Amino acid sequence: MRTRFLIVDDSDLVRRSLRMVLQANPDWEICGEAADGLSAVEMFRELRPNVVILDFQMPGINGIETARRMAEIAPAIPVVLFTQHASADLERHAHEVGIRSVVSKTNAFPMVGMIEALLGSSNGKTNSDPPSSETP
Repeated sequence: MRTRFLIVDDSDLVRRSLRMVLQANPDWEICGEAADGLSAVEMFRELRPNVVILDFQMPGINGIETARRMAEIAPAIPVVLFTQHASADLERHAHEVGIRSVVSKTNAFPMVGMIEALLGSSNGKTNSDPPSSETP
């Protein structure tokens, strides 16, 4: 089963860039994209992604409130805050609402490795995936 991502950012350029990076892994797919927090919460409810990559500053509700609402729906789904406003204070608030990691847009290179670590392995499978029945 492929790992499904929901990308949430008000910048089309950022969403396109993230899509390109994530789709480079054949085990990952983008199940949806949203440009604001309210749309993201609805898509989250409908699509049930495996991972959410979420901007902090967006029109309507910000990333912290968006993540809080997502956690009320499905708290086990990892949310990564991808922001140019990374700070110790923001990280503390993010963790309080269940965000697993905060990644600065100015230092995005570790993003893929961090996502793999969140998923529990380097092949992108989640702990809930059934074991493969393939034989070598």
